Amino acid sequence: MKHFSTQKKIKTILVLLIVLPICLLAWLSYQLQKNEQIVQAHQTQNLIETRLKAVERELKAYFEQLEIQLRSDHQALAKLPQNQTISQVRDYLHESPLIQNIFILNSTGHLLFPPNNQTSITEKNFISQTKPIWNNPELFENLASHDETSISPSTVDRSAQLEAYASPISQKKAVASFAPSILSSAWISWFSENHHRLLFWVKDSTNRVIGFDLNRMRMLSDLINRLPDATQLHNGLNQSAIQLLDDNSSVLYQWGQYQVADNEQPLGTRYLSPPLASWKVNYFSHKPSPTASSWLSTLAGLLAFGLTLIGLDIYFYREHQREMQQAQQRVSFVNQVSHELKTPLTNIRMYAELMAEQLYEEDQPQKRYISVITGESLRLSRLIENVLNFSRAQRNAINVNKTPGIIDECVKNTIVAFEATLHNKGMLFEVNYAAGQTVYFDKAIVEQVLNNLLSNAEKYAHSGKKIHITTLIENDLCKITVQDYGPGIPSAAQKKVFEPFYRVSSKLTDGISGTGIGLSIARQLAKLHGGDLMLVASDVGACFQLSINITSN
Repeated sequence: MKHFSTQKKIKTILVLLIVLPICLLAWLSYQLQKNEQIVQAHQTQNLIETRLKAVERELKAYFEQLEIQLRSDHQALAKLPQNQTISQVRDYLHESPLIQNIFILNSTGHLLFPPNNQTSITEKNFISQTKPIWNNPELFENLASHDETSISPSTVDRSAQLEAYASPISQKKAVASFAPSILSSAWISWFSENHHRLLFWVKDSTNRVIGFDLNRMRMLSDLINRLPDATQLHNGLNQSAIQLLDDNSSVLYQWGQYQVADNEQPLGTRYLSPPLASWKVNYFSHKPSPTASSWLSTLAGLLAFGLTLIGLDIYFYREHQREMQQAQQRVSFVNQVSHELKTPLTNIRMYAELMAEQLYEEDQPQKRYISVITGESLRLSRLIENVLNFSRAQRNAINVNKTPGIIDECVKNTIVAFEATLHNKGMLFEVNYAAGQTVYFDKAIVEQVLNNLLSNAEKYAHSGKKIHITTLIENDLCKITVQDYGPGIPSAAQKKVFEPFYRVSSKLTDGISGTGIGLSIARQLAKLHGGDLMLVASDVGACFQLSINITSN
């Protein structure tokens, strides 16, 4: 049963040696794949952001150039004589494809153009539409006082749906050299004719304000011309697309090879800088997913590693089985030899005892020789019994056979067996008997344990010249204490003396034969008898206490 349990433990350990590394590697591979996906997603997002920023910069550059052009046009219009302003402005509008309307305010905020009289239908509509703008002179004053180091939107008249944006300081510096008379400028986004329109105004040092109303379609055409050609196959986008959307989220322009599905969510969105603050660009592409090859390579690596572990485990398991089989054969051989030796040893001891009885008193040398033969045969019998009991313990084949008896008599018989040998080494027994009542115990087990304890005392504690034995019955236990007065057991070795094959390495044990299984067998026998064998603290020598259950159960 124990051998089967050991085999089961070994198999479990081998399985764990396969499963745990594979699971650990699988987890690490999953984490690596996950981290790689995060890095790829971050890189993809950075790429998307870079491309959308490039689009924004291109559109922003268009308005920077446009502002420079409009300031230059402002300079030209501001120099016109008053009597030629109306005709010259109309000629300018007729020749400019980008500007569809203009308003001019004098220093007091009075509308100079379009004039209240001699206006066309288009100009009347423009006056009506832009009245919330030029009728609010504070609009131009507020923006002129803004911090020119930033672009700052401010809602002036929400009912008129006006949004004013200060012009970037970089653009103002660009025109400062040729337009020093310009005081301030800004963009105004306003709603008209079902869509937003853009108006750029310039205020000079005379407080004159000129506003340029952009032609939406022409502006859109100019913006699209600055973007990549949608019909080209190589426009920088491979299996992706970018859309330009207006303030109503209507697609104005799209380029790229990717086909955008209806209601498809973009992978990236960026709102444009003023004056197109309500416009945005969307980026579409296939969602990045882990490639099948990476997962296949990971699985292939795990499979190869797993097969390698399985092969190694099979090899080590077979080697272990072979060694166990050889060890089992050696144990079986020792057991067989031990069994074979028991019979001749018994005969030797029996005939030696018969011969000792037939000798006369004057045959003292012969009696001494026979006593040595008897003692050594008893020693050899105890060694053989230890080996057999150790083998039985490994197979769980030791049975406890309790019979009625007296503990003290069992102890006396064991002492008699050792008395001659110990007397030859100058050792004496001191015994305190207190277990003279009839109890239930296994005589063979008690004798075997005492034999091992007295045998150790004979080997290692003969310098103490004395062995003290006490017996005591407490409730359901009988306690037998064996105390020697030798050098004792070092403290470092006290926890190991009950381990199989352990022997204390010291001058005391050097040169003394022994197997190191006596105390281990003695403790196993004591536990089978419902008790234990313990090493008790002692001021001198070594003290062992045997406790056994003495009930009939």
